[in-house]
Amino acid sequence: MSHAAKPFDDEPRSILITGSSSGIGRATAERFAARGWQVFASMRNPESRGAELRARAAERGWRLTTPPLDVTRDDSVASAAAFVLRETGGRLDVLVNNAGFYAFGPLEETSADELRAQLETNVVGVLRVTRAVLPAMRARRDGTIVTLGSVSGRVAVPIVGPYHASKWALEGMIEALRLELIPFGVRVALIEPGPYQTALYDNQRLSAAAGRTESPYADLLAAYHRQSGKLPRQEDLAPLIDVIERAATAKNPRLRWPVGPTSLTGGRLRASCRIASTNGSCGSRSRFDRSRECANRRAIMQSRAVGQAYTQRSRLRVEASG
Repeated sequence: MSHAAKPFDDEPRSILITGSSSGIGRATAERFAARGWQVFASMRNPESRGAELRARAAERGWRLTTPPLDVTRDDSVASAAAFVLRETGGRLDVLVNNAGFYAFGPLEETSADELRAQLETNVVGVLRVTRAVLPAMRARRDGTIVTLGSVSGRVAVPIVGPYHASKWALEGMIEALRLELIPFGVRVALIEPGPYQTALYDNQRLSAAAGRTESPYADLLAAYHRQSGKLPRQEDLAPLIDVIERAATAKNPRLRWPVGPTSLTGGRLRASCRIASTNGSCGSRSRFDRSRECANRRAIMQSRAVGQAYTQRSRLRVEASG
């Protein structure tokens, strides 16, 4: 069910969305434009990636522009924020932090530069854009910041360490931001989607050192690819966009908004039980002490099995060489 936005006053409300060239960002831009909002659907390369969206907006009479914005560059963010505030007379009602990418690979085979790039986009980029628009929101004592997190910020599985690191970081950063902005009337919400079929997975980045046949993680990586291929990814983005819209337009939105495949399950498993240190069995614990690791029971057992197989092969090679 869609939830139409209700304007607080007679002026059209405005929204800035990062990463709007495709997927969730574009669908969010189209939803709010159709509601009559003034939409700034930002992206890194609007000339090549935004033409179709601009044509669609012109056809429907939407108030939508596609300003260039690269969340990893201070000058780009400052320029985009200045453009938005100039166009709206200093008013921005909603910011949706959506830009990001998916990096994966065994952590031992992930370079510091690769992890740094993941965090620069998925975490520092969120901070960079948020800081650029916050003074205008605080001045009006009004505004909402919606950030796209992930169920990957609630649980963890092997091979996805770089992406988990970014989404776990967002969990803490956005919660702290919410508490800091309460006195200023600025609302903060974190969307935690399960897996959806978007360009996030089409453009995923495997660490450069991973995938070698001689890698000690080759079997684990192959197992990850098999499991990832079987993972159900929802194609219909409408329920997710409904949630983003609700979070963006609610007068008092809650902090976390899980939505989509495995999102609720992942969040509950994190608080349900603990992996025993010896055999991976779950046991009852206090609510605070219950661990997210139970959500990864199969992955942990699979990782152990792969490790045992690798150790056995190494032993056989040593015996053969002797």
